[in-house]
Amino acid sequence: MTGRKDERRKHKRHIVEGVHGSVLYPSDVDIIDISIDGAAIETTKRINVNREYPLRIRYKDTLLNLRGRVVWSILSHSEKTDSGEVIPVYKAGMKFTDIRDERAKMLLEFIEENKTKTYERRLSGVRFKVAASENIKIDYPYRYDVKKISLSGMLVETEYSLDLNSHYNLELFLNENSLNILGRIVNCTKGDSDNVTKYNVGIEFVEMSDNDRELLKDFVDTLEEDL
Repeated sequence: MTGRKDERRKHKRHIVEGVHGSVLYPSDVDIIDISIDGAAIETTKRINVNREYPLRIRYKDTLLNLRGRVVWSILSHSEKTDSGEVIPVYKAGMKFTDIRDERAKMLLEFIEENKTKTYERRLSGVRFKVAASENIKIDYPYRYDVKKISLSGMLVETEYSLDLNSHYNLELFLNENSLNILGRIVNCTKGDSDNVTKYNVGIEFVEMSDNDRELLKDFVDTLEEDL
């Protein structure tokens, strides 16, 4: 059974150790202020300094995809939910790292249409409050460890289940490179490891940039050479 299944795969999978990545889950975020260079945000998820996070703004029936490196982060205060649960609230400052011409134009249009007032003047520009935070999400990373990998997919181990046939944005870290991949969940089975519930998840690679695909191929080629 297993042999015939492996033969039907597009590419051979290789066992790997020490390779990991992140599944990016969308989380609500409030924009305190924003400019073409960066933003101050507020969220109930802890934000780590010096890490890049994808920030997605729904604007005019499309998604404005930004990436920002966190330059500062603090625990601001706590809030109590209707159920009585106390949750922490974090504030963080992000510097945008991938503002290209088309994204910059769309971001400026978004700020112009949604700004409520000038919030702060800085040497790098003017920050504005905006009135559209309900349309803004930050992708929060949850770690996975890679067990097998090929050019078309991978088998990973996580501490959480993933929905079958759902698509997730993924980060995959290979040789100090971070690959951004859209993946589809093809299977998810529960297992126990060291008394901790973990899941084996099969992921099909659906979309990635040409550069990331080349980085993946270079990595797989090194695995072939080691055989």
